[in-house]
Amino acid sequence: MGKLYTEKEILKAKTPTEYINRCHYSKVSHGRKTVVSSEWQKRTGYTIEDIKYARHRYPYWKYRKMEGGPERNRIRMKKYNFKTTPKYRWPLSQIKKFIKLNTKNEKGNGRYIYTDRELAKIFKTTIASIQAWRRKTNLINKLYDKLNTRKTKREEYLAQLLQSCELILRAELYAEKPSIHDIIKKQRNRKHESEFSVF
Repeated sequence: MGKLYTEKEILKAKTPTEYINRCHYSKVSHGRKTVVSSEWQKRTGYTIEDIKYARHRYPYWKYRKMEGGPERNRIRMKKYNFKTTPKYRWPLSQIKKFIKLNTKNEKGNGRYIYTDRELAKIFKTTIASIQAWRRKTNLINKLYDKLNTRKTKREEYLAQLLQSCELILRAELYAEKPSIHDIIKKQRNRKHESEFSVF
């Protein structure tokens, strides 16, 4: 099993991830862990939300969470479906609003200010839809990093690039010579073809 941590050693943890790891490898009772948690937060300034965030990403708890995951996800998706209209293309104004709200907090821990559920409610859509928009945003940011795109240009192109489908963004990211302008060109061609399609 390896080293087992004592209460004193748990309290010496410097980060939420280290705290979760030491709690996991200890024989401290559940009741005592509640007391230790409060004391550790006072000492470090971290919050219960920081601890929860680290816990959700800890390998053991991620595995436990995945047990029965598909069924839980189905229930969650159904419960938090705020969609009120049939499928439609988001207008540019809505995409810009999404960009504004799709920000992370200033603590540098990678957490979004708004959860998938909260954004789904704001935009009257589904959690799956918000997750898709976030995936596209992450793909675009990776593309920016790969191309060393300047900050001003990143902001200028983001709303336009988000109108592209995820497959095009992913293909361009892994292309030998990726190009933002190629994505925009493909996007314009798709719009042109849809305008003249016969239904």
